[in-house]
Amino acid sequence: MEDNYSSTIQLNEDGKPKLPSGLNVLTILTFIGCGLGLIFTLVLPMFYKFMLGMMDKTKSSGTEFTAKQLEEMEKGRAAIQLGQANMVPLIAISLVGIILCLVGAIWMRKLKKDGFWIYTAGELLPVIGSFIVMGTAQFTGAVSIIFAVGLPLLFVFLYARQRKYLIN
Repeated sequence: MEDNYSSTIQLNEDGKPKLPSGLNVLTILTFIGCGLGLIFTLVLPMFYKFMLGMMDKTKSSGTEFTAKQLEEMEKGRAAIQLGQANMVPLIAISLVGIILCLVGAIWMRKLKKDGFWIYTAGELLPVIGSFIVMGTAQFTGAVSIIFAVGLPLLFVFLYARQRKYLIN
């Protein structure tokens, strides 16, 4: 294992392991994502209220809608109302996930192996937790599925490819 270590890990002038560029980029993206996630989590109640207002305005505008459009609008309304009814658990789940991702990324910057597992828990907790709270109502289209499930799984996969550099 020492041979593998010396071939994959580069050392600084101090003799300490150097942070690989791929891991550096991923952790920076994670810090940005955590910041954006925090902002979105904090404005979620206002966003839900705004969306319901827009739906009411659209319905009362006198515009003719097809049956499919009305059905999709009602599905969206039901999902938003379910989210409003479960606002506290959703925000708590999101905040815990953000904190875990942040701590995991910081630990991985220090090349700690446990950082990967903490990060993975932080990515999967909101996916699983919001599914338990909201069910499939939260998935109103392909874009929401990509952001809610695909993006976290992509980052977990990308971090998993960097695990060989985690030594502590």
